[in-house]
Amino acid sequence: MSETPTQSLDHCSSLVREQDEDRWLAAQYAKEPLQTALLALAALRIELRRIPSQVSEPPLGEIRLQWWREGLEAIRGGGAPRAHPVLEIVAATSLAEGRWAGRLDAVIDASSRPLYGEDFSSAADLGEWLRETEGALDALAVEMADGDHMLADAAASAGAAFAMAREGRMLAPRLGDEVEAYAAALFKNAAPVLSKAPPATAPSLLHLALTPGYLRDGVRRAPLRKRMTLFSAMAFARF
Repeated sequence: MSETPTQSLDHCSSLVREQDEDRWLAAQYAKEPLQTALLALAALRIELRRIPSQVSEPPLGEIRLQWWREGLEAIRGGGAPRAHPVLEIVAATSLAEGRWAGRLDAVIDASSRPLYGEDFSSAADLGEWLRETEGALDALAVEMADGDHMLADAAASAGAAFAMAREGRMLAPRLGDEVEAYAAALFKNAAPVLSKAPPATAPSLLHLALTPGYLRDGVRRAPLRKRMTLFSAMAFARF
């Protein structure tokens, strides 16, 4: 791992705060070097998720996804990161370690689905895709915080539920209430495991505690209530 470049870290922190405040707030509870690693992972997630909206046809999106594959591969090979603030921060964290290569490549592969405008056939279909993308990154965050396999697996399911609660109607509008019902069941099954998370791992999954609120209130969550929920989850392991 290289020294963290200050300007790149500021860029990633601002990006996550603007585009994914939930994960940014959760990361503030982490100590270094975990905090920077969580911000790098969240920033990478944002970059991958916004590719479909930035291109006019699937091949152009595939080219961009390949750019990220190659950029991560170069870092793992010991080379200098490409001139992009997110890759520069990734290179300075444990995300640069080769043990995560297969996991990140699988997420990039799964991220190509929205490029082709493929509808989700059911809430289960949406949930499985989100487990391979959003949930997989949440599981990786837990493992970077030294969480065990059981906790990481629960985070993968809860991460899919969180994404469904927060973005499900946008991702699969024709499925309606089916999305919320499926997300609620997913989260209910994962919550007992999350509540047993060691304190050191909590910042990596703290944002997942917001899932019940999104299911209840939708995306219009009061900022103070959101912060109180995160504080309670951190202090009392309430998921």
